[in-house]
Amino acid sequence: MRFLGVSFLLLLLAGCAPQPGVSDSQRREWGLQPIISGFAPDRGEGGRYRLRERVFFSFTLSQPGYVTLVTMDSDTTTVVLERNVQLLAGRHTFPLATDRNAQGQATYLVVPPLGPSRFRLLYTSTPATNRELFRGRLSNEEFNRHTQAHLGAAQVRDVAETSMEAVQ
Repeated sequence: MRFLGVSFLLLLLAGCAPQPGVSDSQRREWGLQPIISGFAPDRGEGGRYRLRERVFFSFTLSQPGYVTLVTMDSDTTTVVLERNVQLLAGRHTFPLATDRNAQGQATYLVVPPLGPSRFRLLYTSTPATNRELFRGRLSNEEFNRHTQAHLGAAQVRDVAETSMEAVQ
């Protein structure tokens, strides 16, 4: 019986802790519309990747617009991977096949720190103008405030989130 009481208390506390992701109430508050679907790394939500492995993110847009891809690592370091990429409606994979680096194609390589990383895909119907967002270490609340500021005055906007884990 004592075990059940402790388990219940842990579940209750977990439910009260700040949760990553975008809640239904935030979706309503931010005026999000269902534009993005199927956003996930190539190994699926929460997929595990070794350091220096490549990772790709796929998603579908129901209408054309601009997307920004942001990551928050387990140490809360936040980095913009793609900014204001104009895309048509349809299925897409980041990095885009048209992106090139010195080796021929851009890649996202898994780098430290180890642990889970969050990825947010932000859709706006017009390009976002604030380039000062998503820099440095952000709390979950700050990450949400930056997301809301990025969405700005766009009449049509959406946010999708996924995760992956970096392992040894």
